[in-house]
Amino acid sequence: MTKRIVYIITCMLVLPFTGKTQEMLTLEDAITKALEYNYDIRIVKNEARQAAVNNTLGNAGFSPNINANGGVTTGTSNTRIEFADGRVQEVPNAASFGINGAVTLNWTLFDGGRMFIVKKQLNVLERLGEARLKEQVQATVSQVIQAYAASVWQKQQGVAIDTGLVLAQVRMLLSQVKYETGASAKIDYLQARVDYNSRRADSLNQLASLNASFASLNALMGEDPDKTYILEDTLHSDMDLEPSDKQRLEQMNPSLEAARRSVEAYELDAKIARTYHLPTLAVNGAYNYTRTRSQSGFALFNRSYGPQGSAAISVPIFQGGNIRRQAKIAGLQAMREQLVYDRQNTEIGRQYRTAWKNYEMAVAAYKLEQENINFAKENMDIQKARFRVGIATTLETREAENSYVQALVRLYTAAYNLKVNETIVLQLEGTLVK
Repeated sequence: MTKRIVYIITCMLVLPFTGKTQEMLTLEDAITKALEYNYDIRIVKNEARQAAVNNTLGNAGFSPNINANGGVTTGTSNTRIEFADGRVQEVPNAASFGINGAVTLNWTLFDGGRMFIVKKQLNVLERLGEARLKEQVQATVSQVIQAYAASVWQKQQGVAIDTGLVLAQVRMLLSQVKYETGASAKIDYLQARVDYNSRRADSLNQLASLNASFASLNALMGEDPDKTYILEDTLHSDMDLEPSDKQRLEQMNPSLEAARRSVEAYELDAKIARTYHLPTLAVNGAYNYTRTRSQSGFALFNRSYGPQGSAAISVPIFQGGNIRRQAKIAGLQAMREQLVYDRQNTEIGRQYRTAWKNYEMAVAAYKLEQENINFAKENMDIQKARFRVGIATTLETREAENSYVQALVRLYTAAYNLKVNETIVLQLEGTLVK
C-alpha cells in the first residue's frame, strides 16, 4: 500500500513538468547513443581518419613527382629589322603562333634515409590517432555511466523523499483524527503538517535536480537538453574487482598508450632532423615539345621535341648551423615528451591507487547501508504501530520516520558512490569498452 501511494504521489509531481510521453532509457542505450553522436568522439574519430589517410608512401617521399605542362601563345606585332648587308624587313601586323608541352619527372632517390623514417613516423601517428580515439571513447563512456548513475541517484533520492512524504501524510492524518477526537494536542497535528509540507518542497527541489541531471546526460549523448526519460530503478555494480599491477596498468591505460605514441613520434622527429646532414640524390627527366610559327624574324618556323634527363646531388656543407640547431631542438623536444610521459605515468599510478581505495571503501559502505536499512525499517514499523495505539509520541514516530528516510538516502548514495568509483577504476584500466 505504501509503495502504491509513493507511486501515485510521484506521478502527480512529475507529470505536470514533463508535458510529453517519456521514453525508456537504459544504461546500454545511453552508451550506444553517446558512441554514435557524442561530439568529442566524432571529432577525435575524424582526426584518427586524417592520420590514416596521411599514412601513404607518397606522403613519406618514396614516389616520384610527374607533371604535365602545356601552353599556347599567339599575337601580332609590327616589326622592322635592318640587316648588316643593308636589307630591311618590315612587316606590319605580323602574326605569331606557338605551342609547347612537356612531361616532367622529379624523383629523389636518396635523402639520407629520411623517407623511411617519415613512413615509420606516419605509422606511429596513425596508431597515435587510434590510441587517442580509444582514450576519448573510454572517457566519454565513463562520463555517460557517471551521468546516468547520477540521474538514477537523483531519481532514488526522489523516491526516498516521497517515502518520507507519504509517512508524514499518514502521521498527519492520524494526528488530525486524534486531535479532533481529543486524544492528543493540536501541536502534534501542526508538527505533522509542517513536516508534510517540508517533504513536498523537498520533492519539488529534487525534481529540479533530476532535470539538471537529464540535461547533463543529454549533452553527452548529443540529444535535446530538455528531453527526459524513464530510467532503470537500480544499476548493477561489480563488488569483486581485483586490482591490476603497475606493469599491466601501464600497458592497458589508454592515456599512457597515447603518451607513448607521442614520445615515439617526437623521437622520430629528432632522427629526421639529423638526416639533413646527409647528401641528397635526385634524378630529373622530361619530354618536351615546342612548335612556333611567325611571319617575321629570323626563323619563320621552329619545332623541337625529345626526351631530356639529369641527375643532381646536393651536399649540405654550411647553413649557418641551422641543421645542427634544428636537430638539437628536436632532440630536446623528444626528451620533453619522455618527461611528460613519465610524469603522466606517475600521476595515473597515483590516481589508480586512490580510485582503488575509494572503490574498496565504497563497497564496504554499501554493504553496511544494506544491513542498516533493515534495522531502520524495523524500527520505523514498530514506532508506527506504537503510535497508532497511543504508546509512542509524535516526536518518537517522527524521529523513526526521519531515520528511515535518511537510511534510504544513505543507501542510494552508497550505491551511487560504488558505481562511480567502479567506473573510474575501469576507466583507468581501459576496460570500460573492449
